[in-house]
Amino acid sequence: MPSTPWPLPTHAAATPAKAAYEDRRAAFFRDELAQLFALAKDEGLDITTLKGSYAGAMGWGQFMPSSYRQYAVDGDGDGKRDLFNDLDDVIASVANYFAQKGGWQPGGPVMLRAVRDAAAADLTQSGNTVVLDQTLASLASLGYRPAATDVMPPPQTPAGLITLDGEAGPEYWIVFNNFRAITTYNLSRLYATAVYQLAQAIAVQPEGEA
Repeated sequence: MPSTPWPLPTHAAATPAKAAYEDRRAAFFRDELAQLFALAKDEGLDITTLKGSYAGAMGWGQFMPSSYRQYAVDGDGDGKRDLFNDLDDVIASVANYFAQKGGWQPGGPVMLRAVRDAAAADLTQSGNTVVLDQTLASLASLGYRPAATDVMPPPQTPAGLITLDGEAGPEYWIVFNNFRAITTYNLSRLYATAVYQLAQAIAVQPEGEA
């Protein structure tokens, strides 16, 4: 099985142990340190060999110890949850994280490019938090409509509007629950957009092509 594609820089216990006493989020890291020791016991891992990032996340999916314990699953039925070496476990665990923490809806929409009417008011949401405070119908009434109409969710589908910097200027995107689900894994809207667009590119890739 392949190991992580980059060398993780530090001992997995080092970050939460240090941050538990020095960081402004000391309580969080104290819990993560306890979760790490519990994880090692649960999974039969040698805690002295585990490596993590500078923020304390581990494995291909970069799960914190608490997320590893709560959301990791055995993707290939070998009786282990190995996010360091087993890609079947990694993919299944990230999917489980999306579903259990993010509320991912299978087959549901993620995001649609929008067209803004010239007279439409600015509805930009600041920051990275995604708020589904509109519906497709209400956004249309406010001057924001999907650019493509071949695949349209129901008009009352909860939605939000975000603005991204495009090559030709601002891009307006209508986002849905599954976009918000991705941001529970990584709060960045750019990250969530990249994940979706990469998934779309893979989906249309002819079978057998890399």
